[in-house]
Amino acid sequence: MLGLTMRRIHFDVTDSTNTQARLLAAIHPGERVLVTAAEQTAGRGRQGRQWLSPRGGAWMTIAWPMRLEPSTYRTASLATAVGVRRALLELATRGMPAEAAAFALDVRVKWPNDLLINDAKVAGILCEQSVGAQHGGDAIFIGIGVNVEFRQEILDEPASGEPLRHRATTLSNAAGRLVDVSEVVERTALEVAAAMEQLEACGFAGAPADGGRSLLDELRDALAYVGKIRRWRSPRGDVTGRVLGIDDDGRLLLEGDAGVIVCDAGELETNDRPR
Repeated sequence: MLGLTMRRIHFDVTDSTNTQARLLAAIHPGERVLVTAAEQTAGRGRQGRQWLSPRGGAWMTIAWPMRLEPSTYRTASLATAVGVRRALLELATRGMPAEAAAFALDVRVKWPNDLLINDAKVAGILCEQSVGAQHGGDAIFIGIGVNVEFRQEILDEPASGEPLRHRATTLSNAAGRLVDVSEVVERTALEVAAAMEQLEACGFAGAPADGGRSLLDELRDALAYVGKIRRWRSPRGDVTGRVLGIDDDGRLLLEGDAGVIVCDAGELETNDRPR
């Protein structure tokens, strides 16, 4: 068990922690279950893409029982991004003087579910909902992958031969020191659980009673590419515009030729390498 109320189940090698979390949630209904793996052979990203998951990464899924209306969890991926960012900042700047830590790393959220350090991808999130008794009741499966401390060459030249869609890095490379995978798993799970509890208690835009910041405000301050021209790709077609930020519901706002466009599904391109 972790320091928080969560059961942990670890695999040395598995296909996908999201897949295993669905199976294990049925065995432990109503519980928060953290599934981790040293290596995934069939890790998945958004839109069915392969997620490179060698040893040296923090590969995990949290099975989170949905005790409120499913609509409450519509922004779970964004809340998770805030939690992962909190963890990465703490881990990467640990031991630094406070004045240095504030300027050491630029950790941003690329809407809706990637974490960037100095504009290189270091983590990704895949949230999947399941409603019904098949998987132990209503639950959301929060998949998180963090590149921690494997060789940079693995990211630059993946064995699949398929080029990465965005320049990538590891947390150790970005921090300039070795970061322990187990620390990343523990801290990330703690921070994501805290962010999810905040989502349930306050909503996405509501501030905590203790005077802390809302998840929305944290995300707005950390959003990548604000003021930049980017292309939004969605099932409804592609749109190019200037990134303005996000609205109170967590939807991306672009300013295009026809005015402000509200993006509620799809993916923001980074324009950092040809497609």
